[in-house]
Amino acid sequence: MSSVFKINHTGTAGLAFTGVVPAGQHYRLVSVSCNFNAAPTTSETFTVTLDANAGAIYDLLLYSLDPSAASTTDILWQPDEEIILEGGDAIDVAFDNTDARNYGAQITFKAV
Repeated sequence: MSSVFKINHTGTAGLAFTGVVPAGQHYRLVSVSCNFNAAPTTSETFTVTLDANAGAIYDLLLYSLDPSAASTTDILWQPDEEIILEGGDAIDVAFDNTDARNYGAQITFKAV
C-alpha cells in the first residue's frame, strides 16, 4: 500500500508555499490544485516549479497559468508523465494574488 503525502495552504495574500520530499524518501508528484473564491482579474501567473535538491541548474518550471485570462477559479494540474522526486527535492507553488482572492491550494505526493 502506497502512502500519500499532502501539503495544504490557504490565505488571501500572495500564494507562496513549498512541498519538500522528506530526506531518504522518494515520492511521485501526483497533482497541484488551487481554488479561488472568485476569479482573479489582474493578469498574473500561477506557477509550479521543481526546486531540485541537486542544485539550481536542475530547477524546472513545470506548469504556469494566468487565471485571469479565462476567469479561472479552479486549477488542477496533473503531470502528463511521472515526476519522481528524491529527498530534498521540493515543489514550489506561487501566485502574486494582487486581487487578494481567498484560496486553498494543495500539493499531493505518493510514495514510490
